[in-house]
Amino acid sequence: MTQIDFHLQLNHNDTWSMSRLHFHDYCELLLPLTSPGNIFVNDQVYPLRRGTLYLIGENTLHRTIATGFHARYVLHIGRGALAALSTPQTDFTQMARAAFLRTDLSNEEMISLIEHFQALERNKNDGSFGSDIHQTIALLDLLLHVAPILNTATAGEPIRNKDFQRVAPILDYIRDHLSEPLTLDLIAGQFFLSKHYLCRIFKSATGFSVMEYIIYSRVLRARQLLKEGVSVQQAGELSGFSDNSHFIRTFGHLTGTSPGRYAREHQGTDATSPLGSGLKR
Repeated sequence: MTQIDFHLQLNHNDTWSMSRLHFHDYCELLLPLTSPGNIFVNDQVYPLRRGTLYLIGENTLHRTIATGFHARYVLHIGRGALAALSTPQTDFTQMARAAFLRTDLSNEEMISLIEHFQALERNKNDGSFGSDIHQTIALLDLLLHVAPILNTATAGEPIRNKDFQRVAPILDYIRDHLSEPLTLDLIAGQFFLSKHYLCRIFKSATGFSVMEYIIYSRVLRARQLLKEGVSVQQAGELSGFSDNSHFIRTFGHLTGTSPGRYAREHQGTDATSPLGSGLKR
């Protein structure tokens, strides 16, 4: 039996705030065990709370922020691993096709899902006889439990606070003009705002800066272009990097690998290879 690659963590923190935006080449199942908090996904903010299961798709820009003590189960699994576990009748790869889903669980569903995560934790592959098979069975049990729940899930309604309503058109503008030169002066002028006010409301609504969002969005777009076979130089230019060396440095700094190596690794990825490179935490 081929070993299936995935990563499960049960994390506890007195306070939890992702230090920066994040994306990766694999799906993430997130089950918060405490409340409250927020999760920024692409260009929307959603509540982060106990009793809700979240699916964050591959190459989905996101950042979570929780207030007070925070505990959560996090499962990372790649599209290739999901394909390896699938059959013609049971296709788990549909989980990899959504950018973001969330669904509220009943108390019984929440307890059952926690038990499945705990079973997967217990059945770690320690190299002993049969441990790899027990681990794969526990993973299959979890996916079989989760897939029907996610089948009817949606992203749901985002949080519509006052600051975010002001920032939403700015996020749209950045996304629509990502390949063009973007500066604070230009964006502030486009919306008849001062730079100081632009930075303040953007940070208040999203939790990060305007330029941080631009840079991460550009690297994310470049990754997608590289996957499609676009050359390194073209991927940088089409993503809004005017200088190729700056693109290569920025891409390497944020992802931990070069654009060329990322393209080569993606082309050679299969169902049994390790989880793809993601944004450095």
